[in-house]
Amino acid sequence: MTWRPEGFATYRERFPATPALTLPDMGPTAAFIERWHALASDPIAELRALIARKEVDYTVVLVRGYLGNYMRGNLVSVCRALRLAGIDAFIAKTRAGATVTDNARILAPQVAAWIAGGGRRLVFAGHSKGGLEALQVLADRPELAARTDAVILSQTPRGPSPVLESVLLGMHAESLSGQRRRAEWMQRLGLRLLSARSGGLELTGQRLLPLLARLDAAARPFRVVQTASWSSLPTTWLDSFHERLGEIRPGVAHDGQFYLEDLLWPGLEHVLLPHLDHAQPVMDGFGFDPARYWVTMLAGVIA
Repeated sequence: MTWRPEGFATYRERFPATPALTLPDMGPTAAFIERWHALASDPIAELRALIARKEVDYTVVLVRGYLGNYMRGNLVSVCRALRLAGIDAFIAKTRAGATVTDNARILAPQVAAWIAGGGRRLVFAGHSKGGLEALQVLADRPELAARTDAVILSQTPRGPSPVLESVLLGMHAESLSGQRRRAEWMQRLGLRLLSARSGGLELTGQRLLPLLARLDAAARPFRVVQTASWSSLPTTWLDSFHERLGEIRPGVAHDGQFYLEDLLWPGLEHVLLPHLDHAQPVMDGFGFDPARYWVTMLAGVIA
């Protein structure tokens, strides 16, 4: 089955208990859909031609999400596609167990060293928690922000992960069955063995809201575009929790990790997409092409 970008509004039929949402302007979504189909024949060649017309050299900084380092192939095809299009790109090194602030401190010198001595413009492409870390880098380092044309966020949360709240904090216990309780005990143990607990806690409500307040207060002299999506099919075992989210809030739209309402950022441009699971923008397969997705998003912000 081939993924298509049309049909976001059908979440109302599939998830009838979803609260009334104030949706952003659909213009960026319509533009994405048009570009997605226009790039269908050869996305890399089309992007290469666009870059040539712009006469600007870019470095794209790809920032993985919370457990992205443990997901084999995460963003690898995307980085390869960008380089084939003649764009300088690299996957930044971050740690699952680090806070957003700590990962931003790890990230900043990587970016500075990569672009040292050149005049390249920057585009950050962050998936999930990686988007928060990209924004934190630019809040901390105004000299990098001044060289940044855009930040592309994909499913970067504005609200907490109920799954991590349940696993790490014991919240939402009223919907836990005995079998689910045992499964979450194993998940909690796994995160401890990966030394990833601290990083996961930042995606719970207790830690996320103060972080967002700090990011909102920072200057943003660059364009920011967020992708929000809903999904009806789990695709990656490490990042898809449809059944648990359905237990916590039955019939409410989500992307397998976050509820749809918590993926909408006030004041930002949004691309709103259907049938897009939380990990699909960074992982191959299931009829979705992550390289084509990021090429399409990048073409939109630099056109």
